[in-house]
Amino acid sequence: MKETDVLALPLTQPLRDAGVDFVVHEHPVIRTAEDIRSRTDFSVERSVKVMAFTAEAGRVVLAAVPGPARLQYGRLAATVGVRRSSLKPAGADVLEALGMEPGGVSPLCTKPDVTVVLDSAIPDMGRVFCGSGRADCTLELEAADILRMAHNPVVAGIAAPRDA
Repeated sequence: MKETDVLALPLTQPLRDAGVDFVVHEHPVIRTAEDIRSRTDFSVERSVKVMAFTAEAGRVVLAAVPGPARLQYGRLAATVGVRRSSLKPAGADVLEALGMEPGGVSPLCTKPDVTVVLDSAIPDMGRVFCGSGRADCTLELEAADILRMAHNPVVAGIAAPRDA
């Protein structure tokens, strides 16, 4: 990817403006933990997995959990005050409206009406890898900066260990 392409990522300018120390890594398209293991040198343990959902009244929720963890859907629903049954995976049209694509969903959404829920473990994870909006680029930054930069962030226990 050329430097001009990296500069075109919608999330990089707000990070620069805020003085966040970050790196954009380019790589083959990744969408799963296995893709991370086989196509990059990133640690799944240091990754932040982000899933996008729609809920009642067209509400958009981004849920971020540590890479090896499982999202607890009931906990997420309770955290954002909706019924579990109303949480639906966001479609390609919703992701496109957010400036994102499958495999590249980022907790650093630039839309102020999107609720970002971070698992309570994330702020203390140190330097992490997360989506950039594109499946072929990953952001590396401090987890505390994700919390600082996310619009409408909520921190709650929404994850369970993978083997739980």
